[in-house]
Amino acid sequence: MEYDYEGPEQEEWPENLPRDVKIDEAKRELEKFFAGNRDKVYYVKQLEVFFEKRFYHWIVAKAVKELVGDGLLGEEEIALQRGTFVKFLFDKRLRYYKRQINRNIEVIRAYSNPNIAIACGRQAEVLFFNALTGCGFVAKGQNTNEHGDRKWTETENDLDFILGKDGITYGCEVKNKWDYIEKDELAVKLSMSAFLGVKPLFIMRYSPKSYNWEIAQSGGYAMIFEA
Repeated sequence: MEYDYEGPEQEEWPENLPRDVKIDEAKRELEKFFAGNRDKVYYVKQLEVFFEKRFYHWIVAKAVKELVGDGLLGEEEIALQRGTFVKFLFDKRLRYYKRQINRNIEVIRAYSNPNIAIACGRQAEVLFFNALTGCGFVAKGQNTNEHGDRKWTETENDLDFILGKDGITYGCEVKNKWDYIEKDELAVKLSMSAFLGVKPLFIMRYSPKSYNWEIAQSGGYAMIFEA
């Protein structure tokens, strides 16, 4: 599992459109959640994952920001490493929240080690590669940007592996991380698959329905697994 904590929002709600009503729904759910967990501290990414089956990550992030602005939640931002921060949220009545934050930040620092993130990502690739080949898929390439007589040169990206079965060739991408696949990366991998003449297959811990629809519209498949 790749541990990503604080970064730019992946979706921005255009100013000329009405405010998304889902933000208010998420705020109500978060208020109830914190009312039932007044003695605990949570960080934003943790909340996004907790509620992702009901709300997009960016909806939860916006709801949290508004609850803080409304004075209903307390917040503390801690530097994880240079340029990376973790924002913690808690009920304002919680007195000793700093103790919990200090314990949590130690765990986060340990698991956010780049070597661990890379190892978890590679482990997921190995597991799904073995599972697919065990189901009769034939490997045609790994970590590659080439297929047949075509080579993708527009960017430096590649596909995790290319597999074939029943006369169909798939370009497979595995994402084992808390965050959604970045939208720009999704667009590149879909374009790459189309150029190479392979059917895109994305295997992801989670993905918003809008992304899955985009993959399906490109003739591909989105497979979601429970972490």
